[in-house]
Amino acid sequence: MLREEGIALRRTVLISPALDLRLDNPEIDAVEPRDPWLARPGIRGAIDLWRADLPLDDPRVSPLLADLAGLGPLAVFSGTVDITYPDVRRLVSRALAAGVEVDFHEAQGMVHVYPLLPIPEGRTARTAMAALLRS
Repeated sequence: MLREEGIALRRTVLISPALDLRLDNPEIDAVEPRDPWLARPGIRGAIDLWRADLPLDDPRVSPLLADLAGLGPLAVFSGTVDITYPDVRRLVSRALAAGVEVDFHEAQGMVHVYPLLPIPEGRTARTAMAALLRS
């Protein structure tokens, strides 16, 4: 929406973003059993509250369905045992194909929003974010 208003951000940092709230990416099936925090049944209730009357395929609800061309630089942080991870990989691929600069931080074995946790991997991610935002 900012792009459409002509507002350009220097960089957008995404932490374990929910990108396609239809949750129909078949790759989620392989990750979901290993994700200790998130599962489709529990998330669907939160999704319905958040989206209100907007359809699941509306890009404001599922930004992965939007045209990514013309977005500013992205920094994306995702753990590999997070059910949002398969869609994060799709976002990175689609954004790069659209000419968007992407700095992808993929953390093996990490969970949803790991950069916000008081663990060494979280501290490392937060340090990387600070450096990206200063540059």
